[in-house]
Amino acid sequence: MAGQPVMAPGPIQYKRQFDLLILVLLIIFCWPAAIVYYFTRPMVPVSEYQTYVQPAGAYTAPPAASPSAAPTLAPLCKTCGRPTTFIPQYNRYYCYACNQYA
Repeated sequence: MAGQPVMAPGPIQYKRQFDLLILVLLIIFCWPAAIVYYFTRPMVPVSEYQTYVQPAGAYTAPPAASPSAAPTLAPLCKTCGRPTTFIPQYNRYYCYACNQYA
């Protein structure tokens, strides 16, 4: 897959599902109805994707862990205090409870 674009999923975000034309018309003719219309629309999950190109020959296999290596503890989230998960693709720790990188 070297030299090919790769789609990497990012954190899940929620956005309102509304019709822009209806919202604009309501703002022009009756702005209180536009506010009610916007805030009554359902929130739908939207997954953010980032595209990047992996250079040819850039991938190297990770070093094999020795069986005697002690497991390392993941750092705790600074916001909620829960354990984080290491995301090797971004080389960072991610808190699924807060939906942000630690």
